Amino acid sequence: MHLRSLLLCLIFAVLSLPVSGIERKQAIIDLSQQKSLTAGEYANFFQESSAPLTLEQAIERFDTSPLNMGSGQSLSLGISVSPVWLKVRLLLPENEDPLYRFSVETPWLDYIDAWLVHNGKIIKQVRGGDALAYSDRPMQYRYFAFESPLPEGETMLYMRVETIGPMAIPLYISEAKLATQRDVSSGYQYGFLYGIMVALAVYNLIIYSSIRHKEYGLYALYLLGFVANSLSYTGQLHTWITPDWGPYFQDWMDIFLMITYSIAGLHFARVLLNTRFYAPLLDKVTTAVTVVIPIGMIISATFNQLTIALLLAFILNSSFAILFIVLGQQALKHNVPAARLFLICSVTAATCICISTAAVWGLVPYNDFTFKLIELGVAFEAIFLAFLLAQRFRLAEIEKQLAVRSARQDALTGLNNRTGFEHLVHPIWHQHVRRKRDISLVLIDIDHFKKINDQYGHAIGDEVLRCVAALLEHGSRRGDIIARWGGEEFLLFLPDTSEEQANQHAERLRILIEDAVIDSGEANIQFTASFGVCGTKEGLLADTTLTEDVLEHMINVADKALYDVKQSGRNSVRVANC
Repeated sequence: MHLRSLLLCLIFAVLSLPVSGIERKQAIIDLSQQKSLTAGEYANFFQESSAPLTLEQAIERFDTSPLNMGSGQSLSLGISVSPVWLKVRLLLPENEDPLYRFSVETPWLDYIDAWLVHNGKIIKQVRGGDALAYSDRPMQYRYFAFESPLPEGETMLYMRVETIGPMAIPLYISEAKLATQRDVSSGYQYGFLYGIMVALAVYNLIIYSSIRHKEYGLYALYLLGFVANSLSYTGQLHTWITPDWGPYFQDWMDIFLMITYSIAGLHFARVLLNTRFYAPLLDKVTTAVTVVIPIGMIISATFNQLTIALLLAFILNSSFAILFIVLGQQALKHNVPAARLFLICSVTAATCICISTAAVWGLVPYNDFTFKLIELGVAFEAIFLAFLLAQRFRLAEIEKQLAVRSARQDALTGLNNRTGFEHLVHPIWHQHVRRKRDISLVLIDIDHFKKINDQYGHAIGDEVLRCVAALLEHGSRRGDIIARWGGEEFLLFLPDTSEEQANQHAERLRILIEDAVIDSGEANIQFTASFGVCGTKEGLLADTTLTEDVLEHMINVADKALYDVKQSGRNSVRVANC
């Protein structure tokens, strides 16, 4: 019993010893084995609690405090947190020639100080960050980076990072040539994704300029806004256009470009899904989100409250993702045709956006994949939404064609009506007159049609009209244009057909009609038709001035010939002198 008590006291005493008396076990990076890596899980870190520390004070803190090791590829600690110190142990067993690049690939970090310490001496000290002018940075780059050779043995890398924005610190260490290869690969990836989205945006802008449907213009603005925002928060836009515009400018540019694609995207979804007709409250909430939160961000900018503006921006981004899903669910519930595909796209994109947002906030591991996941998600969404819009455009064109066809087609017989006849005939008429080619017209009237209606009923009368229309189509040639001219009258336009040929053709059609039989259920019904023909003779139109009245004149002459047939007994063909 006394031995057990003694052992417990001994263990308690050992655990109570100062930390400095215990050998620390921070992992060391062997650069001969790992040529390129993300150093987050190798980094010991702590956050300043009051006044800024010097390097010497930070080293003492690292040596005397318990280990606080990173758990993933990158440190991610949230928004507007205290400055962070990092320590990484590097080992180079042999003295090698290559340069090593040290980079923190988050473009919006304001101040970053870095030291390389070997055998207690500083061999490299650099200062960078987004708050420094582009020309004052250690490398002319879109994020903090510097290059340095390393001596043989163990070298300590110390870093101090300070920022108002999200404290996400993906620390990459690699040979400089491998870092360059990675930059090239990353550039191709971004170029591919941006190229797809810009191409889709331009295509839909062209469609919008042509048909003026809001959803195409809003979709284009949504894509262009997202590309601009992505170029901003990846540091590329800031590098190209505003490298020397002062501290925190990139932070403000990031959050305000976030407004562009969020507002355009939400209004695109509203218009595409027509939510105001079946979900008016949701439609109003969506509109309010696109107004209230941006106004709050503008007020925050007016009073230079970057932290509040950042929080509102992330709320807007999260609201955007959530509302996309809710809008899709409501559309699916109300059987909107585009809803299913829209919901699949929105869930995928929203998931990617939420993961990237959570990574920046420090809620999930921050790494190269989670950082770029938002671009992948939106690119996926963009492609499938473009397919949805293209499908909608195709359906709209089909509906338009059907509407035009309906306006030009006789509903009962399926033949052209007067409007359809004129639309088809006029180009051919002009061409034939210009080239002095033959043209003929045949006007047809069903004999005693009123008696058929009176004796057998209008249903049988309609059947007679459909039968005559079918016979005329069956007996006509390719290029002939047939129309129901009104009531029981039909008109044939015969291009490349002289008066004599038109007379022969009309006689064949007359026989077809005369031989037709319709079973009314009570009796077999036969009927006949009368034909008036007006056609060209050789050289007739050679000196004729082309006007609409010439075609109208030929129709009137054929009508007179038809009148003469009906006065002289019907069921025959008569040719008039045009």
